[in-house]
Amino acid sequence: MPTQSLYFKFRNRFDFSPHRYEVGNPIIQNKALEDNFFLLKIYDFVEADFEPYYNFHLNYFLGRHPSDEEAFFDHVSDIVRVRIDYFKRQDPISAKYARNMANAKKLESFLSFLKTIDRWHKLEPIESVVAEKDREIDRLNAEVVELKGLLKEATKYDVSEKVNITKGYIAAFINVIKQIPDLSIPESGRLVSSQTQAPWYKMIAKYFKHGDKDISIDTARNYFPAQKDDKPAKFIEIAEKDKLFKIVRKDDK
Repeated sequence: MPTQSLYFKFRNRFDFSPHRYEVGNPIIQNKALEDNFFLLKIYDFVEADFEPYYNFHLNYFLGRHPSDEEAFFDHVSDIVRVRIDYFKRQDPISAKYARNMANAKKLESFLSFLKTIDRWHKLEPIESVVAEKDREIDRLNAEVVELKGLLKEATKYDVSEKVNITKGYIAAFINVIKQIPDLSIPESGRLVSSQTQAPWYKMIAKYFKHGDKDISIDTARNYFPAQKDDKPAKFIEIAEKDKLFKIVRKDDK
């Protein structure tokens, strides 16, 4: 009865077009050597292959051991480190030395990838893990200080009490506000100006309420079309009966 590999997915026998991440030979399949077959593939991969290759075999393993992801990680990281140590102990005079070093370098790159997915902190000394966490805490604390400063700056003009518009007269009030951009002075033309309507409706929503209710920014916006000649579907036209006030220059009286 053929043995089943424990960690890695082998190609089927006589399959000459296997998935590129499957391991083993098409005819003779010694699954006791699955670690060797797994490592052999890595030597020919580029770094972009590392994650999908690892995940391909992880998914195979989890299909039979769904709660043992850590065990798979431990096995892979162990065989990679052992093989790196093996290559580095080889005779530097050997004709295979250059190839051994190239393989060791590729495995070191794969080990660097494993460190990026090491949720169990198996590949770094605990001191390094703690130091990294401390650096992250310092970074987050600095970010909190910065955000608190931005929040303080952003809210320094907030008020605890809004100006109340008498119930039923919001249109009359907004009609007064809408007259302000049209006021002119002799020296330089307009009394006030803004490139968009946003400051007006945001001011109303932020600092005023209608009766005992806040004014939503959407409601306020509906009184101020971006283009006077292109009014949106929800635009609120102020009726003549609500145009109770007219702002005029003192010298125009």
